[in-house]
Amino acid sequence: MAKENIKKRMVSCIFSMIPFSVWSEFTGVRFLATMNHMVSDDDVIYVKHLYHYKNIKEFSSDIDFILRKFIPISLLDVLELLKGNKSLPEKSILFTFDDGFKEMYDIVAPILLEKGVPATFFINSGFTDNKQLAYENKASILIEYFKKETNPKPFTALNEILTEIGVEDIKSIILYAENQSKRPVLDKIAEVASIDFNKFLLSTKPYLSSEQVKGLIDSGFTIGAHSIDHPIYSSLSLDDQLHQTRESLRFIREKFNLDYGAFAFPQHDHDVSSDFFNKLHEEGIMDVSFGSSGMIDDSAPLNYQRFGLGKSMSAKRIIAFHYGKRLFANWGGRDKIIRGPSKPGQELNR
Repeated sequence: MAKENIKKRMVSCIFSMIPFSVWSEFTGVRFLATMNHMVSDDDVIYVKHLYHYKNIKEFSSDIDFILRKFIPISLLDVLELLKGNKSLPEKSILFTFDDGFKEMYDIVAPILLEKGVPATFFINSGFTDNKQLAYENKASILIEYFKKETNPKPFTALNEILTEIGVEDIKSIILYAENQSKRPVLDKIAEVASIDFNKFLLSTKPYLSSEQVKGLIDSGFTIGAHSIDHPIYSSLSLDDQLHQTRESLRFIREKFNLDYGAFAFPQHDHDVSSDFFNKLHEEGIMDVSFGSSGMIDDSAPLNYQRFGLGKSMSAKRIIAFHYGKRLFANWGGRDKIIRGPSKPGQELNR
């Protein structure tokens, strides 16, 4: 992993020496979509063991750099493009933020407003108003606990649980619990650690409240759905994929009186079939959707891929790295995700 990160840094450094205008011409990419999850100067316990996130200064610097090179657009601009009512300017870029953490309201939105940058925030219907805690956030909290714990008794109980489920260490529990049926083990481990997740929700309130979401909308930002409870779609049946998407879209459209339906896949949209997209677009509940496979095209005409800005590199290097990946994808004929029908056993129950 360390060698891979060093390789990415070296490649991104080399690629960043090439002007973006040249990259745009070589790759044919005219519209970029970015994603982010967290911005904070604090040690955020519920995400610190999941991924790297930037502090306020780093995030602000990224935005300033991007604004010198690209033209920010809004989700509404993309929707008008899809309707055939307008075209996008060259070198346009869309900013999106997933998971609906409170930092989006407290930290991110004020920075974007100050700089005049539109953005879309994708939220989970099951977590809004802090109704429940996502399994990844539970896992991060548990890892932090056992990282600091010195009493051998909880470790003894933990090791028994890990042995029982066939997982080697506490960090591996994140991957183990990606399967929804296995997520209850996190609550079992929390009992061992005497951690009350409901109490944590009440005291910390990690997610956006409905009032905060309304505040974002009143400030000119757009809102999208991000599923009910953040599953990995490739592990779900088509029926469950549709349920997660429909219910989260219905929730945000009705609760916040939206006349559009935007959706961002939690984790990724790998192995999501053309049947999924066709069904939801036929129903008219989803106008546009977003994946996270980088700077690449998609055979689903209303599904756009995004790349993340949260990595421990500057925006300049991140964007250059993805331009380079896209160029090699063009040469190798891998510049587009091709969606096929549902796999056997995953067909829609009619």
